[in-house]
Amino acid sequence: MSSTGLSSPLAAVLAYSGWWVTGGIFWWLERHDHSVRLHAAQSVIAFGFIALLIGLFAALAAASLSFLPSMFGFFAGAAALTWAGGVVLWGIAIWKAARGDEWRIPAAGALAERLHHQAF
Repeated sequence: MSSTGLSSPLAAVLAYSGWWVTGGIFWWLERHDHSVRLHAAQSVIAFGFIALLIGLFAALAAASLSFLPSMFGFFAGAAALTWAGGVVLWGIAIWKAARGDEWRIPAAGALAERLHHQAF
């Protein structure tokens, strides 16, 4: 049982449900369950980074309209592909969390583990 009053798998799924926002909420609220805190930290790191990339590509696409219009399609496509990849990763993360797996998202998992141990 999570300190939020939810089952661990449900709390882990909810930590991913709103990308980095709900990950941050559950990372802040959860005090006892290692698995929920790990999933929440991964959500903040992985989906926060993906959201930043999407925003960066979208800003570059908008800026390219004034400075280099021929690059608009490239940056808009990069934003769309980053979003699509994020949605696929999000689905996998939710599926793994619902099954109770402590799956590590590549690259984000190690950083989340360190973040989890520093703040726990």
